Order: sequence, then structure tokens, then C-alpha cells
Amino acid sequence: MEEIKKKYFYDFYYLIVILVYFSDIYIPSIRVGVFMSVVMLYLLYYLIKNRLFSLRNNLDLLVFFYILYNTISVLWFLLSGLPIDVFIMEYSNSILPIIAFYFIGRINRSDTQFYKNTWYALILCFVIGFYFQFTLPENYREFMARLDNTGGDDTALFILYFRSLLGVTATGSLSAIGVLLSLAIITVSRVKRGKIGLFICFMALILTFRRSALYVGVFAFLWMNYLAFFKFKVSKLRFFIFEILIVFLLIVFINSLDPDFLNGLSTRFASLSDAINERNGNWFEGVANANNIIIGDGLGKYGHKAALFTDNIMPDGNYFRIIAELGIVGITVFISIIVVAFVRGFADLKNNFLEIAIITMVCLQAVGSDIFSFQLVAPIFWYAIGRCSRMLPTFKKSKLEITKNINFQGTSALT
Repeated sequence: MEEIKKKYFYDFYYLIVILVYFSDIYIPSIRVGVFMSVVMLYLLYYLIKNRLFSLRNNLDLLVFFYILYNTISVLWFLLSGLPIDVFIMEYSNSILPIIAFYFIGRINRSDTQFYKNTWYALILCFVIGFYFQFTLPENYREFMARLDNTGGDDTALFILYFRSLLGVTATGSLSAIGVLLSLAIITVSRVKRGKIGLFICFMALILTFRRSALYVGVFAFLWMNYLAFFKFKVSKLRFFIFEILIVFLLIVFINSLDPDFLNGLSTRFASLSDAINERNGNWFEGVANANNIIIGDGLGKYGHKAALFTDNIMPDGNYFRIIAELGIVGITVFISIIVVAFVRGFADLKNNFLEIAIITMVCLQAVGSDIFSFQLVAPIFWYAIGRCSRMLPTFKKSKLEITKNINFQGTSALT
């Protein structure tokens, strides 16, 4: 008799996110950020109730210290003269996802449905987004003007970039992760829905025209093919041919609708140095303006939430912003978390290949964006780090057995 898998509330987090954002189009009074913060506070209650906050290893200790350090940074944030609301909003965007999803990710469940449900939620989001992108109803334009802070709902503002329901930056990041999950599903289970999902996520990724998202999308493609063809040797050449074919047909199709698309896409890909040059002045100036480079000026001091009260912000370049807000202490702890997560992840790569990819992709995007502070992206990022901290299996398998059982813990729920 087939075992019935238990359903966990947190596995459906991104589906709840999409439904709330969709509802906000028709019910503008919904405050999506506040709503999702309440959901994460419920997850915090779940963790406390089930006594899941124990510190078991060095990664747990680093994350706990990072949370604590960000929390007490409110003491020197208050010296900035900015409203405390700025700190609270930044805390809910950046730190609350750590508290909830790092410790949720640590739970060692072989039947986790989080990635599969997230993948379904993203596909639903992009399909709905395609509809709104082509029809551009007034309530959608008004919703996106509020979400992206564009200051207007002119249809011309929506033609250049695909925003789905989440805004262009979050859509770019999550569509790249959607490509990764689609490739994992195709590699592991070879089901048709994986190929359909790959097509949808890849189209969403391309249409965002986000440089960082495009680069990490390429990384996801290379990473999964390296694992499938060289590391674990579970795919055949025809799968690689299929991938190339679907990319080629999709680009040809989009270019047929917009003859300037291919030229614009190649320009975006080739403009990496321009993107860095556009931002590095702000990076170094922001760090130079920090009052205390050792402990920083407090969480949120230079973030988007502070833009209403000061021009001295660092909207792009998360690492430099961490230095300015949390100082050398904060950036050292953060980088240590990433390094330890990688070490633990690579130690059990067959069960952590998705986690390694997600952490890498978000960290790469953070070079030129504020992605760590995106409440839409932070949960899956910290969930992946938490998965690297779960208890490793104590038994060993032969290489042959590992190859035969390529349904890793990270993707068994994707089948």
C-alpha cells in the first residue's frame, strides 16, 4: 500500500504568496508584505511549538548570531535619525525569512514538497502574468505601479519587461530558479510536465530582460547539465539536444513577435561591465559614508525603505550595503554562513545539488541588486541554506547504488 504523504503548511508558502499577490490586484487594500510577514510569524510559532530551534552545529550558531546581530543593530540604527518603521520593514523583509525558513529547511524530511509546490506556484504565477502582460487591464497596471514604485500605470511602462505578479526583479530571480527546478524535474523523473514548466519558466526569464537573472539562468542550465552528464551520468545526449532545441525555438518565436528582441537580448548579455560601472561608484561612496565600518550603521539604514527619508542609500549591491549597515562584523558572519553552507552541501552533493545551485544563484545576483532584502526571494534562499544544515545520513552507499537511486532527498518530491 502506498504511503500517504503528510501535508505541511510551509510547503505551500509560495502558492499562498501568489494567491495573495493576485488578490491584491482586485482588492488594493491588501498589504501583501504585512500579510506574508504574518504567515512567517505563524511559521515561527510552529517552530517554537515543535521545539525546532535547537542549535546543533556550527552553521546553526552562525545563523543564530547573524539574526541576533541584525536585531541588536537597532540600537545604533536609532542614531541615524530615521523612523523606526524603516528598521521594522527591513527586518520583516530580510531577517524574518531567516528565522522562519532557515529552521524550516533544517527539518530532515525525505518527503519534502516545498520545491515541487514552489515550482507549481511559479508556473501559475507566470501563466497569469502572461495573460496580464498581453491584456494590461487597468487594475493590473495600478497594482504593478504600486508594487514596483514606478509612479504611473502607462501601458508603455509594461511593454519592455515582463513583471508577472511579483515585479520585474523578483520575477527574474524566481524564473531563473524555476528553470533550475524544471531541469531537476526533467533529469530526475523525465515527466512531460517538467518540459512544459521549463518552457514557461524560460520564457518568463527571457522576457524580464534582467541581466543578473539571465546570467544565473545560464548557470542553472550549465550546473544541471554538468551533474546529469558528467557527475552522476543519468541523462543521455537526446536530453541535451532537447534543451538546446527548446531554447532555440523559444528565442525564434519571441523574435518573430518582436524583431528587435534578439538584438536587445544580446545587448543585455554583453553589458555586464556596464552594469558594474553604473553601480560601483554608489557602492564605494555608500561604504565611505558609513559612520562605523566595524559594526555598521544599523540594518535598513541604506536600503530601499530609507529612500523616503534620505538620498544616502545603496539600492543595488547587497554586499557593500551589508558592510555599510552591519560593518565588517556583519559581512564576515554572513560570508561565513555561505561558506559553511557550501562545505556542508558539497559534502552530500547528491542530496544538496539544488541547494548549492539556489544559494549560488541568489549570491551572484546580490552583486548588483538588493536581492537578499526581497521578501519574495529570501525564503527559498534561506530554506536552501537550512537544508544544507540538516543532519547528514550516517550510512554510505556505493557509487552504483547512488546512481540507481538518483531520486535525492532534495528532489524526491518532484517526481
